[in-house]
Amino acid sequence: MLRKRVLVVDHAIPTPDQDSGSASTFAYLRILAGFGYSLTFATPGMTSAGAYTQALNDLGIPTPTRPEWPSLQDLVEGIGPRSDVFLLYRGAIAAKVFDIARRVAPRARIVFHPVDLHFLRMERQSVVTGDSALAEAAQAMRTVELDLVSRADATIVVSSYEFALLRRLVPHARIHRIPILREVPLQPAGLFGWRRLCRQFSNRRGAAAPRIAVARPGFARRRNIVFIGGFSHAPNVDAVHWFLDEVWPRLRQRGFSDRLIIAGSKVPPSIAGLASDTIEVRGQVANLAPLFDRCRLSVAPLRFGGGIKGKIVTSLSYGVPVVATSIGVEGMELRNGEDIMVADHPEGMAEQIIRLYGDARLWRRMSANAFEAFHNNFSEAAGAGRVRAVVEG
Repeated sequence: MLRKRVLVVDHAIPTPDQDSGSASTFAYLRILAGFGYSLTFATPGMTSAGAYTQALNDLGIPTPTRPEWPSLQDLVEGIGPRSDVFLLYRGAIAAKVFDIARRVAPRARIVFHPVDLHFLRMERQSVVTGDSALAEAAQAMRTVELDLVSRADATIVVSSYEFALLRRLVPHARIHRIPILREVPLQPAGLFGWRRLCRQFSNRRGAAAPRIAVARPGFARRRNIVFIGGFSHAPNVDAVHWFLDEVWPRLRQRGFSDRLIIAGSKVPPSIAGLASDTIEVRGQVANLAPLFDRCRLSVAPLRFGGGIKGKIVTSLSYGVPVVATSIGVEGMELRNGEDIMVADHPEGMAEQIIRLYGDARLWRRMSANAFEAFHNNFSEAAGAGRVRAVVEG
């Protein structure tokens, strides 16, 4: 049987050790490569990203560059007629090539993946910040994204909330919900660790990698709280400032004496300057396993955003319990008090952190539930078949 040819278009080469969106894109590429699809990955920049590009090449995925292809539009014009499926990420990027793809390959299947609904995230941010210009930009993005959803052969969203929202706003559209997917963490990790996994995975066809159990340190061997997130993403910057302004003082007043560790790429000066004896700003961490294996819990104090939060999925994958806001956990179908702790107000969040941090029995139960929720809902093994079904139509 001939392999289906899939042209994948995203805003940049995935950097899965730096941001959640890249990790999600990379998971799809690994899954589709494992099923034997012939993939090509294209970006507007049309340039190499060094080791990150090589990681795709290790999966057998070419990444066309200039000068062979002067622009992304030229590439879609040239490769599109030989493509069976287009997987187009993010509204702003998908809009640049959607009409070209439909024209040059009218029989091809177009799958739109917004990652999260950008207009929803922008609307929420404008409410929190009072930014009227952002509110106008959100309306423009809403028009773009809903138009793409309406015309695509299929749209993938990650959260149950966004699934229900699109079903209401675009009732005739073909909407699929597939939560963001991650592989079960292994040691060692990091960029070259997952490059090795790519090569191993590319040799297997037809299924995602199997579940692999990794022993993790217990309650007594852990200290500290962790926040993880890429800081080019505005919700993460806002979350750290809100947490330190509103929740952290309440924790200190209650006698919490351990540290908060802030990890993530592209740390701005406003957050780097917060470092102290009790607040450690690490920046990007290539290997997350040692960090999560030493921390007792993580926090996701987000006040706006969309989609599903990779920081929560990552924490669940390491069996580290999470205290999050309602926005942070939205659309994940997790049980409050069983898989995750949810609190929206500073006093409530401080109370939940103190409770979970100090109760070994509760921590062990929630740690086990966290990993089970991850494996059943967010692992590549759980989602691989659903990805394939959407691509196949």
